[in-house]
Amino acid sequence: MLYLLVILIIGALVYAGWRITRAQANRPQTRVIGPDDDPEFLWRLSHGDNNPR
Repeated sequence: MLYLLVILIIGALVYAGWRITRAQANRPQTRVIGPDDDPEFLWRLSHGDNNPR
């Protein structure tokens, strides 16, 4: 009976570890925002508000 309990505990730990690694693998990557993604930058380009300093 003790062996069955140990096997169930080990199986639960392996399953939990597998689920955690799968969850982190499917997590979306962080997004880098470039100048083309910045609406204020694009608005300044289109409206001529880029005066040289």
